[in-house]
Amino acid sequence: MIALAVATLFAVHVILRSSRLGLLARGTMQNADMAAALGTDTSRIYAVTFAFGAALAGLAGGVLAPVSGVFPTIGGSYIGRAFITVISGGAAPLAGTASASLLFGVINQIATFLTNPVYGEVALLLAAIVLIRILPQGITGRYFRGSL
Repeated sequence: MIALAVATLFAVHVILRSSRLGLLARGTMQNADMAAALGTDTSRIYAVTFAFGAALAGLAGGVLAPVSGVFPTIGGSYIGRAFITVISGGAAPLAGTASASLLFGVINQIATFLTNPVYGEVALLLAAIVLIRILPQGITGRYFRGSL
């Protein structure tokens, strides 16, 4: 699962950095009005990037299904952690989410290994509170300026 996550992160980075779709998506994300003025169909870009994100979510569900099983409320336990990770990551969507997920994953697993899963979640929440207090613009607001 870790190798697939790293490979997927690398593939998304390559797509967003070196393809025409990545250029149009980044331009539309930064200034949709300017992209539309330059002839980009922003509604189509939004639709394609939504489909790309949905495909990534489907891939994540497909990889996770054999490990945790499939039931109707499977995503409920991940929503809070995903929200904390995205908010703590900051403005750069790829570098911020990757760095925050690495940080929180290590903290959660160390605390879980040393104590129990409940304290692992508490350590995750405390780490998120401290991080947001110290870096209100997220990790990428200070360390990864200008990155993807």
